[in-house]
Formats: sequence, C-alpha cells, structure tokens
Amino acid sequence: MRRRRGEEMPPTGAGLIRYFKEEGHGIKISPKSVLIFTIAIIIFEIFLRFYGEALLGF
Repeated sequence: MRRRRGEEMPPTGAGLIRYFKEEGHGIKISPKSVLIFTIAIIIFEIFLRFYGEALLGF
C-alpha cells in the first residue's frame, strides 16, 4: 500500500491516558495503614458503646 501525500499516521497515544511516576505533594499513606486505622476506629467505637458511659460518665 502506498501512502498519499498529506496522509499521516495516527498518533501513538490514540486516546489512552498517560500516567506519570511523579506524584503530587502531600501525605502518602499506604492502603494497609488506612485499613488498620479504620478497623481500630471501629473497635474503639464498639468499646465506647459498651463501656463509655461507665468510663466517661455520659
């Protein structure tokens, strides 16, 4: 096949999103840490539900 004059090949990115290795500034927390923190908060809430009134007097 012969290419006509002025005919261009499609761009190499063709609608794909490019992700870069550089990350923005801010706090970097691993997903494992977030999961552990969430579970700790849930356990603390359950503890307060049962013993909060006796400990805090509310």
